[in-house]
Amino acid sequence: MPKRDLDEVKILYTALMQAVVAHPGGRDDPAAMSHVSSLCARAVEATDDEDARLLVRSIETLARLLFSASGYVDAAAEGLHGVAALKFQLFNALSNLRGRLRMLESARPSPPERPALNAHKNAQVLVVEDDRDSALSLKKLLELCGYSVIVAHTCDEGLKAADKTPPDIVLCDIGLPDRNGYEFARALRSKPGTARMRLIAVTAYGSEDDKKRSRQAGFQLHLVKPVKPEHLLQELDRPSKTASGK
Repeated sequence: MPKRDLDEVKILYTALMQAVVAHPGGRDDPAAMSHVSSLCARAVEATDDEDARLLVRSIETLARLLFSASGYVDAAAEGLHGVAALKFQLFNALSNLRGRLRMLESARPSPPERPALNAHKNAQVLVVEDDRDSALSLKKLLELCGYSVIVAHTCDEGLKAADKTPPDIVLCDIGLPDRNGYEFARALRSKPGTARMRLIAVTAYGSEDDKKRSRQAGFQLHLVKPVKPEHLLQELDRPSKTASGK
């Protein structure tokens, strides 16, 4: 990474840290969010390092929750809750970015990041989750980031929703009250209208056998709860794999 670009990102990192530290959070603040988004956009443009770009995007995502009147409500981390939890996560992300920049001072840059498909933003997401609080939290997070979201609480509700308005992405729990997520995935893959949509398991089932079963059922990705918001959003922002690919 060229020294001039690295120095610019360091300056932007300092500005991002100041913006987060100075803000109380927990309320709608479009001006603060616009400022942070501008800093993040400049930082992403200044670096060709994929890991640094992903960290910057996770910082912007967490800032959207911090500068929102309701985005902080369900945040939790290391025994902290609400605004304190979001700030803790932001400081961690900023610390990781600082560490990455220090490493880049002496290391070769990573390969340039592949551009994300534009279709991923503003895409429609179907969330199939029986825990209503978890479903609502996920819905708020995705909507704040520009996704259109439909929520279903059972396998049957999810199948009806997918048939009525086929989503671009499905985030599905495995332990559903009527049928499990494996059956849900197989049902989607069996119909031409829903066979090739992006299907991601978000579940507490995390054994190797669980992951194998999810692949066999048709899930392209298996995320184990609790999933960090920035990690989920990074995965959604990656180019999609085919329904049969891994």
